[in-house]
Amino acid sequence: MSCSELSNSPELRAEKPSSPFVVATAISKRFGAVQALDSVNLELRPGEIVALAGENGSGKSTLAKVLTGVYHPDDGTLSVNGAEVHFRNPGQALNMGIAGVTQEVSAIPAFSVSENILLARKKRFFSLHSKRMLDREVAHLLKQVGLTTNSRTLFQDLKPGEHVRVELAKSLSSNPRLLVMDEVTTRIGGRDAEQLFDIMMKLREQGVTIVYVTHRLEEILRLCDRTLVLRDGKLVGEISRADATEAAISRMMVGRDASPYVRPRFDNGSEPRLEVRDLKIGGFRSPVSFVVRPGEAIGLCGLVGSGRTEILESVIGLVKPIGGEIFVDGQRIETGSLRVGQFSGMAFVPEDRHSQGLMMSSSIRVNFSLGRWRAWRTVRRAHENRLARIFADRFSMNLRNFEFPVSTLSGGNQQKVVIGRAISSSPTILLLDEPTRGVDVGARAEVFAMIKELLEGGMSIVLASSDMVELRALSHSIMVLHDRSPIATLDASEATEERLAMLMSGGSLVS
Repeated sequence: MSCSELSNSPELRAEKPSSPFVVATAISKRFGAVQALDSVNLELRPGEIVALAGENGSGKSTLAKVLTGVYHPDDGTLSVNGAEVHFRNPGQALNMGIAGVTQEVSAIPAFSVSENILLARKKRFFSLHSKRMLDREVAHLLKQVGLTTNSRTLFQDLKPGEHVRVELAKSLSSNPRLLVMDEVTTRIGGRDAEQLFDIMMKLREQGVTIVYVTHRLEEILRLCDRTLVLRDGKLVGEISRADATEAAISRMMVGRDASPYVRPRFDNGSEPRLEVRDLKIGGFRSPVSFVVRPGEAIGLCGLVGSGRTEILESVIGLVKPIGGEIFVDGQRIETGSLRVGQFSGMAFVPEDRHSQGLMMSSSIRVNFSLGRWRAWRTVRRAHENRLARIFADRFSMNLRNFEFPVSTLSGGNQQKVVIGRAISSSPTILLLDEPTRGVDVGARAEVFAMIKELLEGGMSIVLASSDMVELRALSHSIMVLHDRSPIATLDASEATEERLAMLMSGGSLVS
């Protein structure tokens, strides 16, 4: 049954059928000594959005991959429409009406939008009539996901928000009855996320079941009919929409109450640690200026494409600004030189830990010590192991073997490696780009605690984030960017979410 046929079903419009579409019974999955899933039971009914919540490493992505045929469970059974199934690959799941959309792009960059969407069909068409039919089908799918781009546009020429919608269109091309969405908003925000949420609600109305894996609690509260919480591979509870609060979900995820974060005080009269004067960055409409003192954190707030990352990259020296000056401890430094930035006491944690922050195929030990290679040129393995142990203990990572690839770690622990490596050279200025992106609520609290400890030790921090809660919790003041231009700087106590949202969208504080 297609999505359009489902939308015309009076039974589905009236109420959700009581019989589940998918039933998982005692699903278990192991990877070596790690028990990723431990006897998980769930039922998924047509026309509902079900959240899978849990800390990184809790098993939610593993369960999503079992549902979509990427993994085969070691124990337990999976039933679709009352019949037991044994998926050996995602293609078999697709044939049963189950499709997945993940945060990792699976498209071929050099192929067109149309070619990428039709790859999922695994069919060949040769007649002109068939090609015309396919063109019409692709046009319908693009309209369904709100994408106005030409279907012949190359995938590599699209924006990140459009990437997600092409992946979604590819999944919808098989007319799924169950759509498993795994951290799809990790790399998008603002208007792109809003459009995605609208699409999800329409699919729900059409009777499509959606399993939504996310670490963003605000999205769960907004979108999901019920929330299934995993911890250490076990399903520890279910929360209905009526009972769902951030506190209730967080408590079930981590097994304790989340303590409130209080940013440390700093000496507002102290000499500036970092001073950026009239920095002119390519593509910006106006120069950037700010001052950060020891123990102070300044946030950079703006929509995707507002220029947050470009400011950090210009300060550290990855990008050479057109003009302006940067001072560290009162001394003017050369701009556009990463080496100079690092030797001036700066360290940078990039936005994308997978492509920019880590060597995913290398060991945990090697990744922890990469920052030291610059300072020591060569590092003995004993020093690497000692460094890894120091930071693993400091950040409560509970690691036993540092020779495993860093790719085997959860997202939260990977982020701790990136931050630990950045501060291993004892910088005085830390530049953070989306420090908690893609990590769960427990790891997020631990990263917050790490940042608080660094501020209490006198470090100066510049934090770029799309998360307003994070900005308000960690920053002493917040610079708001719109259309690649700084338009206001607010004290954190004055920076309500409403004010920040209005300014980011180009509004004014004066009505």
